[in-house]
Amino acid sequence: MDRSLLKLILLGVLVAVLLLVLAFFAMAPIFCTSVGSLLYTLFYFIMNESHEVHNAQEFENRFWTIFAVLFSTAVIFAKDSPLAFGLRYPSVGFIGVLFSGYGMHIWDRNMHRLEIGKVVTLKKGTTHGKSLDRLHALGIPIEDQLCQINTILSDLDQFYI
Repeated sequence: MDRSLLKLILLGVLVAVLLLVLAFFAMAPIFCTSVGSLLYTLFYFIMNESHEVHNAQEFENRFWTIFAVLFSTAVIFAKDSPLAFGLRYPSVGFIGVLFSGYGMHIWDRNMHRLEIGKVVTLKKGTTHGKSLDRLHALGIPIEDQLCQINTILSDLDQFYI
């Protein structure tokens, strides 16, 4: 295919997506604004890995829980939402928001537990035995190296504790 034809197809797809988004905004401005701002927040969260919210898994769990609560609130309570049953049945909507937030909280924690619980297996061709043999062949006792490492680690632990 010619490169200019691909650019023309991409332009057509982008114009169609833009018109579709504008049509959604014309039909449901409150819901689309809420979802759009949440998607922007999600994009910023994913693209900014150096932020302090990524320092601990618990912070990320809180982000996903709050995100689920806000998204479900927009879906259930926005008056132009396709599933706006929270306006007629507020207690059912409130319970739905709580369940979606708690469900996201449990799901994220479970995924983290599964990730931590993975068993790491080393292949038989790893070089850890060879490097220890090389140290021993060079006349460097392994016990001395381990004692030195433990001393350095204890010094670091005392500094940071």
